[in-house]
Amino acid sequence: MLNLRICLLFFFAFLTTAVRADKPDLPSPPDDFNWQWCDEVRVGILKPQQWHFLSQSKGETRGYFITKEKILGAGEFRTGLTLNVIPNVGKKRGKVASDFAKSYIREAIRDKQSVLRIIPPAEAGPAKVFGCRIRKEGSVIHYFLIADDTRDVLYLFMFESPEAEWESEWNTGETMLQKLYVDFPDE
Repeated sequence: MLNLRICLLFFFAFLTTAVRADKPDLPSPPDDFNWQWCDEVRVGILKPQQWHFLSQSKGETRGYFITKEKILGAGEFRTGLTLNVIPNVGKKRGKVASDFAKSYIREAIRDKQSVLRIIPPAEAGPAKVFGCRIRKEGSVIHYFLIADDTRDVLYLFMFESPEAEWESEWNTGETMLQKLYVDFPDE
């Protein structure tokens, strides 16, 4: 099993504060991955080669999907990573972004029988991070939330896969989540 403290420390090494530029000089990706740059939100995510990418907006929220299966019609997929970037999340809900993130995780783990792992809250630069892994309707979902209270933005990452395929698919998901690039601009 993955040691969560090591995982979080490894993640923090890649969580970067940088001055805004066109596109940062990202490190070389691991074999069989490429960087997917999400310019509107200044986030870099590792995308496995042969996987698919889709970007959508709904109101102020930006959604990014990196999926094993091509997303068709109803927007469903079985295995992949979703990133929702929600600006003004605290303002909309009368809280700061990190309070919303805590509430989100509390709700996700409400059914104690479905909880597989809880990631202890931590701080990384200007952000606070939260996470958990749950079993839900035949799938396993790993939630990883980054809350930036200063800018009032929530980055909600979700890697999911059918439970029967979780062990093999998590190898890919873990790589994607351990090497995120989030650009927190100097303000």
